[in-house]
Amino acid sequence: MIANELWQQFGSLQYQDIPQSTRIVAKQCLLDWMACAVAGSTEPLSDILRAEFADANGVCSIIATNLKTSAQAATLINGAAGHALDFDDTHMDLGGHPSVPVAPAVFAMAEQLQASGQQLLTAYVVGLEVECRLGILIGGQHYANGWHVTSTIGILGAVAAVSHLLALTESQFANAFGLAVSQSSGLKANFGTMTKPFHAGHAAERGLLSARLAQKGFTANGGSFEGNQGLLEAASGGVLDRNAYLAKKNQWLTENTLFKYNAACYLTHASIEALKQMGDYANATHCHSIDLFVDPSLLNVCGIENPATGLEAKFSLRANAAMTIVGLDTTDPATYSDENLQHPEVQAVLKKVQINTDESMGSTQSKVLFHNTDGSSQEQFYDTGIPATDLKNQQIKLEMKFENLVRPVLGKDTEGLKQSILAIESADTVANIW
Repeated sequence: MIANELWQQFGSLQYQDIPQSTRIVAKQCLLDWMACAVAGSTEPLSDILRAEFADANGVCSIIATNLKTSAQAATLINGAAGHALDFDDTHMDLGGHPSVPVAPAVFAMAEQLQASGQQLLTAYVVGLEVECRLGILIGGQHYANGWHVTSTIGILGAVAAVSHLLALTESQFANAFGLAVSQSSGLKANFGTMTKPFHAGHAAERGLLSARLAQKGFTANGGSFEGNQGLLEAASGGVLDRNAYLAKKNQWLTENTLFKYNAACYLTHASIEALKQMGDYANATHCHSIDLFVDPSLLNVCGIENPATGLEAKFSLRANAAMTIVGLDTTDPATYSDENLQHPEVQAVLKKVQINTDESMGSTQSKVLFHNTDGSSQEQFYDTGIPATDLKNQQIKLEMKFENLVRPVLGKDTEGLKQSILAIESADTVANIW
């Protein structure tokens, strides 16, 4: 069974087994997720969830508050907050956002267990490695069919991470895995609403619950991912992508995580960056029209033609192109407001943006043709699917992003939280780390 294969590879993983480069990227992922969760804690959906679970008792922290609650409630609330801005990391092997269904479950369970920083970091890496491999196995048809992979496969990363923290046996993990597979859910039809970030929190919380139930003897079919009438058969093409899986079996996939520096759907970023590279040439005053060439699959993810809200604008290639051209700061989540979207200048440029599909393009690629009112045109290509190799530069960019997201919420005292994450392996216990 796939569950057993994965547990045999990662179930006994120790901190010292993880390469230094993987540890660095893993901490960068946690820093990025924490920043997004702190910023997302001020969103209306976070207020609603905190109110709903106000009576839950426990020792686990709700991010950016002094509140304590149960491990399950904290995981759900913090998980949803971490994806509220849709600004968190992504991964092409998973086909979704890797940290947000895993990190909140790991933090809550580690806090309850008073686990060490090394235990937390190791469990987190286990979760990412497992979910990314399962993303490879299930293939792209699952996402194309309308399933939100961050949730449907992310739950399995969460269950693997928490199972590692709880030191489950291989048979217990198989039960936890099977139970989580049966709760795999999340539809792309809800993109652009509060329910998309809820998917992430729900996946994290259900993964945590599945591991805890399995520890107590709860049973399930460990082969329900790839077996008869399992997830693969019911919600994908029905064939495991074994060749792609084996080709990356010995790689540390955590290192291929991609980070978002624009506060919109990642698949809009190539178009944004291509337009930015054109510099002053691409401006609203001289814009006659814009042609964007993208993979056809993007139309089912970020193809909202005429978004009505700032949240919908995050999933609109046309809106992001227009916002970029008029000079709005797409790196700032506050840019994606209803007011900015409806500004006459944005709306005027939006009407000039034409989306063209090109099957030769990858999902993280875009070609932009900017047509000037003087009759000239300029072409620019960009690909955001290439992981960084300069980890020091990546850290600088992520620390800047952290400051920009966290300071407005927590005030001047952001350095302590940042250093707690970046030096998490030295913590004897992660309880009350923020």
